[in-house]
Amino acid sequence: MLNRLLPLVLLTALAFPAQAGLFDDDEARKQIAEVRAQQDAKIAAVADKLDQLDSRSSQKLIDLTGQLSELGQQIAQLRGQLEVLTFNLQGLQKRQQDLYVDLDGRLRNIEEGKAKPASAGDEAHNAQLEADAATAYESAYNLYRDGKLKSAIDALGIVTSRYAATQAAPSALFWLGMAQAQTGSVGAAQISWRKLVDAYPEHAKSPDALRAIATVQLEKSDRKGATKTLKELIAAYPGSDAAKEAERQLKKF
Repeated sequence: MLNRLLPLVLLTALAFPAQAGLFDDDEARKQIAEVRAQQDAKIAAVADKLDQLDSRSSQKLIDLTGQLSELGQQIAQLRGQLEVLTFNLQGLQKRQQDLYVDLDGRLRNIEEGKAKPASAGDEAHNAQLEADAATAYESAYNLYRDGKLKSAIDALGIVTSRYAATQAAPSALFWLGMAQAQTGSVGAAQISWRKLVDAYPEHAKSPDALRAIATVQLEKSDRKGATKTLKELIAAYPGSDAAKEAERQLKKF
């Protein structure tokens, strides 16, 4: 009897460790799965935070770019307003100087017994012409500043033709070229800027006009022409801000 029970006892004893081993394997797999799930959750959370940071950084960069663009527009407007004020001041100074010269001349004529009252009418006409030109130019520039480019082109064209002999003409030619370039008429823009340089080489906007011509030439892939224009600018207006920019630009070629 004992001999028969002994094998059964041995089998039963061996079975328990096997079942315990199976239980241990299942528990380990469960724990591994839980650890993996926790790791996946942490990785997903980190990835989500990185995405949020990237999104915030991109938005900040977009906002900064927009602010810089807006600042550039404001600076351009302020420069234009400053130019208008400078132009008006120069016109006023010239009219005062003309009046002083005329008065001095008439006083001399009176002293010499050669009074010429007719010259007073000429001076009055010239002063009125300058005043009309200044008003027309300021109105035309305001159209350009407000982005009404086609209307600005028409108005600036009138200033350059009707008031060609006035102080308003050079500035009108420069902004006419700018408006033409911004509407795609780059050929017409180059003509306007070249007229400014050739007719008014001493004007403050002539160096900027040459640099604008070079910029258009580069946009048209005319590097040879741009190089020639930049060298012309440096030679004609050494020391000017436009010439310094031209020198830096040539070094990049």
